[in-house]
Amino acid sequence: MAWISVHTGVDGPKLRDLRKKLKCSKFEATGILVYLWFWGLENAEKDGRILYADKEDIEECLRGAGAGCKIPASVIVESLIETGWIDEVADGGYYIHDWEEWQEQWYKAKERRENDASRKREKRRAQAATSADPQEQRQEEKTEPPARKVEPPQEKGGETPAEEEKPKYSTEFEAFWEEYPRKADKGMAYKKYLARLKDGYSAEELLTAAKAYKSQCVREKTEQKYIKHPKTFLGDSTPFTDFLPKMTQANEVQAPPPGTNPFEKWGGEQ
Repeated sequence: MAWISVHTGVDGPKLRDLRKKLKCSKFEATGILVYLWFWGLENAEKDGRILYADKEDIEECLRGAGAGCKIPASVIVESLIETGWIDEVADGGYYIHDWEEWQEQWYKAKERRENDASRKREKRRAQAATSADPQEQRQEEKTEPPARKVEPPQEKGGETPAEEEKPKYSTEFEAFWEEYPRKADKGMAYKKYLARLKDGYSAEELLTAAKAYKSQCVREKTEQKYIKHPKTFLGDSTPFTDFLPKMTQANEVQAPPPGTNPFEKWGGEQ
């Protein structure tokens, strides 16, 4: 049986902004969010991406739940996007904003159940193996040669050299983590960090974005609970790009100086 979490942090500026745009009560605005999240349990991935859905699909889900509601579903969806409860990305996809943060308890409970089920399956397999015919087990022991013990190579003095422990996180990520204004779920943040490097973003760009976001939070005195989790900041919808410097026209073609032949290096005449 699925369930959702509704945090006290939901009752804040973003909910107020949604309520004003829809011209509805706080009860109605909260109900819209609760149903969106309930629908998301079956229609969104863990990172919040709504699977195979366009704006009309989201409207249809809210329309079906809001029988008797006088606010058009299209207006509700547009308001959810404008107030940041739903993120619209460049490839035309949609994400439920901060989905991993809002529903973290549900995914942890789901993972525990899956792990418990896996352990029970392994236990049943082990019990089935030990309950096999003892005569067959003895026969297998006779036909299989004993395993040969291989000793690891030793240095002079008879001691095995200790294997050097590899660092868990890269130096570049540690620099990013040091600058980021909110420390939470470091392991998941590192996975997102590596994914963005794989997408082609550099470690310097991610560090620059973290510093810029930190400066904004300090400047605007943002409360800790409203600062994005690092895994969200580095999420697939790339919100960190809002804090990168805009591209300049560094490759703009400049006109050649007067009196020169622009085709000279190709052997052409002016």
